[in-house]
Amino acid sequence: MQTMAPPEDALTERFARIDERFDRADERIVDLDRRVAEAAKGTDRQIKEGRDELARQIRATREAAAVRFDRVEGDIRELKQSVAAVQTGIAAVHASIASLHSTLTRTAVGLAIVFASALLVKGF
Repeated sequence: MQTMAPPEDALTERFARIDERFDRADERIVDLDRRVAEAAKGTDRQIKEGRDELARQIRATREAAAVRFDRVEGDIRELKQSVAAVQTGIAAVHASIASLHSTLTRTAVGLAIVFASALLVKGF
């Protein structure tokens, strides 16, 4: 018994349908490749923008920190000058107190001599 082969037209039609499916698959692959390429470009652009924004923020933060450090250094210089002025004032007050103490001591000794003299003069 002989097997029947499909008619020539059926094979041609079947191969045409297979070719159409391959063509549609190829179109989908090309479309997918295009979308992947677009997504890659978009991702690259976003990464570049993110990198640029991060660099801008770092520069801004660095500049702000430099301004704050300069201000703090200025405040420290002013504080040192104030402390030096206070120390100079304290030294002047200390010298005044020492001078006053010396004057009071001399006055007390002088008064003691005067009282002693008065007692000796009146007593004799």
